[in-house]
Amino acid sequence: MPNHHQIQHHLVFSDLASASVNDLIELVGQEVHHAVRVKRVKENHTVGVLDGTGTTATATVHSIAGSRSKPALTLKITALDHHKPVFPAIEVFAALPKGDRLDRMIDQLSQLGVTKFRPLLCQRSQRKPETVRIDKLERIALEAAKQCHRPWVLNLDEPITFADAIKDPDAILADASGKQAVQYPSPARVVLLIGPEGGWSDEERDQINATKVPVMRFGLFVLRIEAAACAASAIVLSSISKQTP
Repeated sequence: MPNHHQIQHHLVFSDLASASVNDLIELVGQEVHHAVRVKRVKENHTVGVLDGTGTTATATVHSIAGSRSKPALTLKITALDHHKPVFPAIEVFAALPKGDRLDRMIDQLSQLGVTKFRPLLCQRSQRKPETVRIDKLERIALEAAKQCHRPWVLNLDEPITFADAIKDPDAILADASGKQAVQYPSPARVVLLIGPEGGWSDEERDQINATKVPVMRFGLFVLRIEAAACAASAIVLSSISKQTP
């Protein structure tokens, strides 16, 4: 792809993997409206295109049609790239923070390159998964992918119980009581377990001791859920991302 400074805007096209260089593709909808009316994309501008599943393209705006309220973009693909998933695969299973802190966490985890997020159901969790608008989080993850030119969109998965999460062979429990994080169960996949604001219950700590899941510390102090999730993800990625599968 060209230098990012040459790209006016990034758009999403779900069928990009089946396209070829010099193909014309048409995009419609709210995303196109934003590109044309807000970002001022015009004919002959260079744009980036992604499908969220590993394919990106560079394209030239061939034409702008439709109405003012419902514009349509026709793009001519000039280059295609297929990208491997982020390595290592970082999966975050975290208790849900309150309010818009969850939105900010998903945005930041997406920018960092986290592969998957799952709500972690703990005894002291203060926010229930049913209070979350998944469509809103998916939109946030997609917008973050466009902003940071990420080929693979963060995957939002179903909630998982604490008892099931600690059985994962690649799980690491992030907790201030642990030792400083220096090594991980697997160099290819790390599952970070982030607890609720009230901390782990006595029963959960008994389960931790019974399963021998590694307990590691990722900061100098006790962190909020969203800070812990992002700090731990960044530390793990920076520690082992230079390795190859």
